[in-house]
Amino acid sequence: MDTRRRTHKGLKIAVIVLIVIALMAAAAFAAARRVFKVKEINITGSDRYSYDELYKYIFANRNADNTILFSYTNKKAGTPDIPFIAKTDISVKWPDTINITVYDKSLVGYVEYKGTNMYFDKDGVVVDSSSDVFDDVPKVTGLQFKTIVINHKLDVEDPGIFGTISDIKQYISKYKLTIDSLNIEQDGTLSVDIGGVKALLGNNDNLMPDKIYELSCMADSIKDLKGVLHLEKYDGNSQNIILKETE
Repeated sequence: MDTRRRTHKGLKIAVIVLIVIALMAAAAFAAARRVFKVKEINITGSDRYSYDELYKYIFANRNADNTILFSYTNKKAGTPDIPFIAKTDISVKWPDTINITVYDKSLVGYVEYKGTNMYFDKDGVVVDSSSDVFDDVPKVTGLQFKTIVINHKLDVEDPGIFGTISDIKQYISKYKLTIDSLNIEQDGTLSVDIGGVKALLGNNDNLMPDKIYELSCMADSIKDLKGVLHLEKYDGNSQNIILKETE
């Protein structure tokens, strides 16, 4: 009889202990959910994607509600694979903030190839392909290459052309000039298309920044015209710039 009472009492104590442990665990879990609930997600660094676009890429396989669960799912997910993004830095500011910085790949131009835009960097390495067009990256025509493979350098006769294209991109970005295409002419000289006007720039000499500046000043007045704008012999005197209109 005493043995049964002691056993019954022991069971009651064990049940009480388990209930207390369960209640403590539930309270701890509830506190953790409350304390580590994500209140802020910062995503910065990209000029090519909006916040919402990057959020969809990054949180497709990551928890966005709780910083502890985010850390776990982030390790499991690995490095985000986002087109045109070179690097993604992800950190947690405990207990409730996620900070993400993305770095755009450096693009200086693209060529059209079999219906796809193939983007390359200043060294001529094809970094990505897309049907999208970015306003700050010029289309390049007349660039002759033998093969085109992602993550490989375009096989051109004169690799120095990529430095020239990079220079032109910097100039048009500096002077906020919008062009339709940058053209490598058959004789190796350069031109740009703006609407119906082809502006002949000649070689990439010391006056090229000035040529692009002059062109940017004229862009609004020529965009609705058709013809050839001669800047190839520009010597610093804007009076030497001639537009030969065509019908």
